[in-house]
Amino acid sequence: MKNPPLREGLLSMYLLEVLSGPLDGKTWRFEREITIGRDDAVADACIGLDRYVSRKHARLRVNDGSVLLTDLESRNGTKLNGSVVAGDVALPFGTPFTVGRTVLRVTRA
Repeated sequence: MKNPPLREGLLSMYLLEVLSGPLDGKTWRFEREITIGRDDAVADACIGLDRYVSRKHARLRVNDGSVLLTDLESRNGTKLNGSVVAGDVALPFGTPFTVGRTVLRVTRA
């Protein structure tokens, strides 16, 4: 039996929000995955005004209802709770994390 098609609205929406940095208050909506970076050609969430953000800096990916944060070998690293992110790290909703000098968080939209 084939899987039924996904109906619009069944996927959860998430919100990536800038808490502090050059784009304070800016938000991006995403469903499954979003790439954060300085270059809008390779990043969905472009933080081009922060020169400490790499072209393709980090990725957020939804897996079974939780969000995973991954640093994409950025020059200045991605930090969660003051520690540099290595590999996939679970990101609790509402917990701030840092890319470059920009502080962000993920919430449910």
